[in-house]
Amino acid sequence: MYQYRETLYKNYYSTHSGKTEQSIQLQHFNQQVRYFVREFKELMPSDKQVQILDIGCGTGSLIKALNQLGYANTVGVDLSEEQVKMAKTFGVDGIEEGDVRVFLKDKIGRYDVIFAVDLIEHLGKDELVDFLQLVNTGLKPGGKVIFRTPNMDAPLSAVFAFADFTHEVFLNKSSAKQLLESCGYQSVEITEGIVFIENPLKEIIRKIGWAVTKLCLKAQLFFSARTWDEVVFSPNIVITGTKPVTR
Repeated sequence: MYQYRETLYKNYYSTHSGKTEQSIQLQHFNQQVRYFVREFKELMPSDKQVQILDIGCGTGSLIKALNQLGYANTVGVDLSEEQVKMAKTFGVDGIEEGDVRVFLKDKIGRYDVIFAVDLIEHLGKDELVDFLQLVNTGLKPGGKVIFRTPNMDAPLSAVFAFADFTHEVFLNKSSAKQLLESCGYQSVEITEGIVFIENPLKEIIRKIGWAVTKLCLKAQLFFSARTWDEVVFSPNIVITGTKPVTR
């Protein structure tokens, strides 16, 4: 592990993700759960018995969201001892501390769905290719990956991309599709990450403003002789792909 990672990941939750008061921590955790339910429920298989792995699970908010959606066969792994402890504090089961490279060694073809949410941007280019190939080994044939990462085509993308010093690789729709297809995934799709405010009045205002913003961005592309067909504008992109079924 690079030296900066040892320094920043040691107390990653408290210095970047976490809040000081436990009541605020719990409030933030529960909000994440609600957002994950909204963001990923339509991407999940209908079979509730599928085996699911969440890599870089953090405090377990995605695992909790999946459990609420009825998926019980879930496990999460994270390098951060601090975040794994917080997951247990929040009552999330099935969270392990560890390196996914070690974790997946004896789990070839184990999982139907593998998540990595807000993770791949923390890897260097060579590391990311190795990671995607490793994840592929953990999938069953026909299994699905679901990633979320900052989108470099978003307006004010630097706000999201550079908000964390540990971010290294940044993608947009085109480069994300190129990357996954090169690493052996098929049926690759790149869609908008969730853009949503829970307050109803603020959400109405946001929707109107976002529609105007997207119209202006499409006009800018048109003026530069480009098409917006292969562009996503949301702050995050959601990347999905499947492992080919061998015959």
